[in-house]
Amino acid sequence: MDSSDRKVWEQEQRRIRIVDMAEAVFFKYGYDGATLPAIAEAAGYNKRTLYLYFKDKEDLFLAVVLRGLEGLRAALKDALDKAGAIGGGLRELAGAFFTFSVDHPLYLDLIMIYESRYFVYHGGTACTDPDSHRESCQQVSETIASLVTAAIAVGMDAGRVRNDLTPQQLMLILWGQIVGVMKILHMRREHFDAAFGISREGLFDRFVEMIERGLRP
Repeated sequence: MDSSDRKVWEQEQRRIRIVDMAEAVFFKYGYDGATLPAIAEAAGYNKRTLYLYFKDKEDLFLAVVLRGLEGLRAALKDALDKAGAIGGGLRELAGAFFTFSVDHPLYLDLIMIYESRYFVYHGGTACTDPDSHRESCQQVSETIASLVTAAIAVGMDAGRVRNDLTPQQLMLILWGQIVGVMKILHMRREHFDAAFGISREGLFDRFVEMIERGLRP
């Protein structure tokens, strides 16, 4: 590795460390509670170093969110690939979302903040920088929505899913339902079995069965 390659490598390692430390701070304090000085201190740098790699707190937050979105996209894509075209993949998508949410609940929290503040679903002001973290998050979010919408369309074409709504409309309803259920399951995770007489996994399975019945033509 020559000197120029080493410099590029060191810069990338420094950028990764900053995102790692920012992730821990955002996980602990949320978006509003996190500060650039706290992130710089956690990373062992000063604020000036952070500005060499990120424009502001928003940019750094979106770099962290992008990790979560990419992880969720990969999990959903893997679930669909394993399901194949025959089943449509909706149950597999639900299972993948459950596993991701249980394994990475703090990522889910940040993704919800991102969706409420930055995601452009129609009209609005889109990002003009194709290389920005905001644009990358937008693209991954749209890919996730497209994966679910396409799976719904497969079910409709096969006559297994009701078609009185468009695939996009049904996707929005299902997204709201599953996110809401997972947020509640996370909030009630302590002593869940004793309190409700069922495991979180078991209750989620019953929820999916109810959704499947409601989707039938």
